[in-house]
Amino acid sequence: MSENIIEVRVPEEYNLRRIDKFINNNLETDISRSYIQKLIKEGAITVNGDTVKPSYKIKTDDLIKIAVPEPEEADLKPENIDINIVYEDDYIAVINKQPGLVIHPGPGNRNHTLVNALLYHLHDLSSIGGVIRPGIVHRLDKDTSGLMVIAKNDNAHRELVRQFSQREVKKRYEAIVAGKPNRANEIIDRPIGRHRKYGHKMTVTENGKEALTEYRIKKIWNVRNGIFSHLDINLYTGRTHQIRVHLSAIGNPVIGDPIYSKKWEKYKVPYLLLASTFLELKHPISGEKIDFNAGLPQHILNFIYKLEGAH
Repeated sequence: MSENIIEVRVPEEYNLRRIDKFINNNLETDISRSYIQKLIKEGAITVNGDTVKPSYKIKTDDLIKIAVPEPEEADLKPENIDINIVYEDDYIAVINKQPGLVIHPGPGNRNHTLVNALLYHLHDLSSIGGVIRPGIVHRLDKDTSGLMVIAKNDNAHRELVRQFSQREVKKRYEAIVAGKPNRANEIIDRPIGRHRKYGHKMTVTENGKEALTEYRIKKIWNVRNGIFSHLDINLYTGRTHQIRVHLSAIGNPVIGDPIYSKKWEKYKVPYLLLASTFLELKHPISGEKIDFNAGLPQHILNFIYKLEGAH
């Protein structure tokens, strides 16, 4: 079986963390923690060339190598997982994805994904994404909630991909971040690329691809344990982790972000406080402009309630 080799160097802030927990929280590779432990025991995950135990405490600048088997092109099982379908016709569906739900199966994680749920709830899905990604036109990070469009046939899929690639799809997000941005409204225009030292992270770099993120402050809380801001965010490009990288770069990381916020565990939130709340596109068949709004998920509302109470 062919393998995908992932190399990760440990940043200073993760010194002495358990290796299985670090990989699970920081790589976002859709690999379950139990499967990570299995790979460690089988010697498929090494540190500085040596095999370790799942309880191994990583050290700053350790080089972790992960030999991940390619997912098998096996038939996937439909699963009755609750998903919020906000719109559906013969060609597309729009869902409001809950946080914590992986988009598609990966190695050691063939079940309990959005794809398994789609196979159960929708009668047809496009085939362009292959066996393990039917209907998937774009994606959200596992812990990001919100609106996604699903293609139910290949013609719809091709047109939606064209709209995304031509930047014709409008997406708006909301986030709770640490601190207060310097400006009430700003377009962050900073290119993003892969981090040279820490390969699991993206970063602002001159050699990166164009990335444009606009934010507007909706509300600010100045409470005993810090200052927090509620941001409304427009994406003009679609780079990996774009919102999270840009907000961290200006000193206002998303609360609960395990990769781009050094103090992410401090706030004890179950998922990062970022959600896709608005989606506008042209229907891939009729050409009619359609848009969808979603409210904030409960874990973000719970954090806001705490801030309001403290305020």
